[in-house]
Parts: sequence; C-alpha cells; structure tokens
Amino acid sequence: MSYVAIALIAPVALVAAPLAALLGVQRPTRRDGATAAVLVALVVYLCAGSADGFDQLERAWLVLLAASLAVVLASGRIGGFVRSSLAAVGCAGGAAVVLALLTRLSWAKVIWLAERHYGLQVSWLIGQIAQAPGGSDLLTSLEGSLTLGVRILSALFPGLVLLQSFAALALAWALYHRLAQHPQGEPLGALASFRFNDHLIWGVAGSLFVLVLPRLGWINALGGNLLVFFSGLYVVRGVAVLSAAAAAGVIGGPIAIVAATLVTLFLMPVAALGALALGLTDTLMDWRQRLARAVPKT
Repeated sequence: MSYVAIALIAPVALVAAPLAALLGVQRPTRRDGATAAVLVALVVYLCAGSADGFDQLERAWLVLLAASLAVVLASGRIGGFVRSSLAAVGCAGGAAVVLALLTRLSWAKVIWLAERHYGLQVSWLIGQIAQAPGGSDLLTSLEGSLTLGVRILSALFPGLVLLQSFAALALAWALYHRLAQHPQGEPLGALASFRFNDHLIWGVAGSLFVLVLPRLGWINALGGNLLVFFSGLYVVRGVAVLSAAAAAGVIGGPIAIVAATLVTLFLMPVAALGALALGLTDTLMDWRQRLARAVPKT
C-alpha cells in the first residue's frame, strides 16, 4: 500500500467523490450508504461558491471521474484496483474529449486557463519572497525557473491530471476497503506487486507516434499528454520492480538506501528515467518472475 502516498497531492474532493462511488455502488449496507452521502455532501461543500474557468474544469473532471468509476463498478466487471481505475480514468478522459468538442472548448483555452491559474500562484509566491529579507537575491535565481515551470506544468496539465486521478483512486480504493462493511474486489496490494496489462505498452507507442506527427495541432499536444500519463504508470511499475528486489534482499543495506535517497533528491530526472526504463523493459523481461527464480525461498 505504500504507493498510495503519491495520492496525498490530490485534492480532498478528488478522493472523496470516487470513494463515495465505491461505497454507494458496490452492494452498500446502510452504514455504507450513509458514509457515501456524507462524502457527497463534503464534495458539494468543497466545490460550492464562485468559480473561474479553471475551477469549472476541475469540477467537471471530478464529476466525469466519479461517474465513470460508478459505471465501471455497476457493470459488474470488477478486476481489482488497477483494472477498474484504468477503465474509469480512460472513460472519463474519453468523455472529457467528447464534452470539449461539443462545447467547443479548445485545447489552447484549457492550457491558457491552467497557465493563468498556476501563474497567479507563482506571482503570489514571488511577492512573498520579495518581501522576505534577502529575497531579492533569491528571486533573481528563482523567477526564471518558476516561470518556465508554470509553462511546462500548464502544457502537461491534462496528462498530469490523469496521473493525479489514478493516484487519488488508489487512495480511495484503500479507504474503501477500510470503511466498507463488505468490500468488493481485491484490496490494494503492496507496491512490489504493482503491475498492469502488458498491452498498455501500445499506449506509449501510440501516444509517441501521435506526438511526432507533423502539424496536427492539439492532437500532437494530446499525444504528448497521453505519453506523460503512460510514462508515469511505467515509472511506478519500475519502482515496483525495485521494491520487489529490495524485499528479496537483492538490493538493500545502508549504502544502497543512502545512494537511492541522494539520487532521488538531487538527480530526480535520472531516477525517473531509470525507473521508466525498468518499467518498460519489465513488459518483455518480467523482472520479478526472473527474480523469484533466481532468489531461493527461505
């Protein structure tokens, strides 16, 4: 269950709404129904009030994600957290594209709303730094990086939302198995056991292919964001392989822990690329199966 920690960056509503769907759809008891009703009230409270364009996007996605999860669960084809969550995220993403086309919401508009939202947050942060003692010197070195970060974050906003939603569903699934009286489906497993259908490698290949096609406008951008999503899944899969190796005693010890911590803190892109490569190659090599054969059971 350790990988649900990444879901802590998700807004409360993004966890509460799927959790309400889990409690309310899967053979709920009276207590489960009451808990679901409280969660729905919490989501309504958190989303109440005036909203700008960015807030409206967030609320629309919240509704699509919770509704998609409810549809997946109501279909009766519960295949555990990974299968159900990927199906829910996929259905919500497809519905979002259709809704955008129907409402004529352009890709550029979405990116602009995200850039304005995060730009305002960075402007506030810059103002706070400027007021601090010695802040002008720090601001000189940070302002350019913060501005570039806003542009990158805004361009990749849809793909990051998909990853954030998957993480939020992980936390919702874990909470569901603690709160429900008779939970359905398998509980969330250990990080070392995290895997998904190997056919998702075609998602990486397809999104990369769309990304490099010339002059397709928002379709190219969509391919890039899907590549972010699928790559994020394979990064987690690579970390799962490393976790399995550590559990088996293949890697570990104080030196390995210190080295992994330093690489993660100071060479995050290198660590992410290494985990991505390990996750992608796991599709063909199945490192954990090879590890199980190589390391004798005690």
